[in-house]
Amino acid sequence: MLSRRLAVLPLILASALSVFPQAPGKGLVIVLIGPPGSGKTTQARFLREKYGIPTLAGNQLRRKAAGDPEKLNALLRQQIQKADAKKGFVLDGYPSTRAEADFLAKLVTEANLPAPIVIQLDVPDEEVRRRMKGKEDAASLDERIATYHRELELARSYYPQADIWTIIGNRSPQKVFETIVTLIQDRK
Repeated sequence: MLSRRLAVLPLILASALSVFPQAPGKGLVIVLIGPPGSGKTTQARFLREKYGIPTLAGNQLRRKAAGDPEKLNALLRQQIQKADAKKGFVLDGYPSTRAEADFLAKLVTEANLPAPIVIQLDVPDEEVRRRMKGKEDAASLDERIATYHRELELARSYYPQADIWTIIGNRSPQKVFETIVTLIQDRK
């Protein structure tokens, strides 16, 4: 389920929010996607430290919402309001559906923030397996990887104009971060 959410996220989000470009001084909204073990959490931490913006973890919000989409959206709104929304935030694991992307678009508009920069951390399957070895059973991991690829391709074909930046994620975390920072600077 998680990998499916991550695969659909960038294309849905970019489609829903494509009318609001990033602009200097307007905050920074970043959405990180990638397969399990691709380094999203590490990069979110680096981005939080560099830009002084909070990380909002969709998976934690989902657990608190206990499967209730309205409660999930309310929790996200609360977290964005609690954070310094003028600076922006990093999202990890949200949105994962069209309805969530539409809700995020509404929140971003209300906070007068630009559309998110959607960054896909591309890591080869064998590297994902190496990184995740011992953290979950092989069959579950293989299913998550297969679901991630299947749904990412489906989403790309459904949203061909999506603004997704794919970054090679099997380099050192610092090199990946440097690439993300360059992308953000170029995009602004």
